[in-house]
Amino acid sequence: MLFHPMDIFIFIAFLISLWAQWKVSSNFNAWSEVPASSGLTGAEVARMILDRHGLHHVPVEVVPGRLSDHYDPISRTVRLSEPVFYGRSIASISV
Repeated sequence: MLFHPMDIFIFIAFLISLWAQWKVSSNFNAWSEVPASSGLTGAEVARMILDRHGLHHVPVEVVPGRLSDHYDPISRTVRLSEPVFYGRSIASISV
């Protein structure tokens, strides 16, 4: 037998993950073109949300890359990719 039956499930899961990544990326690209009416950057919105919830001690940092935004639980830091950190679009303030 050329393929194990589990290979089919792994292949399907791989295709679904590729489709999901494509959807996220294409939606981010589309909404990156729409300016936010607030005029705030993604970093400013992240700071406002953290402050409103009493998380003044959690820093917001910029990281290289695209769609590499994450929370680092070890250093307790919110890290935003450059397009999100500096961007003033709907996509930037939504992340």
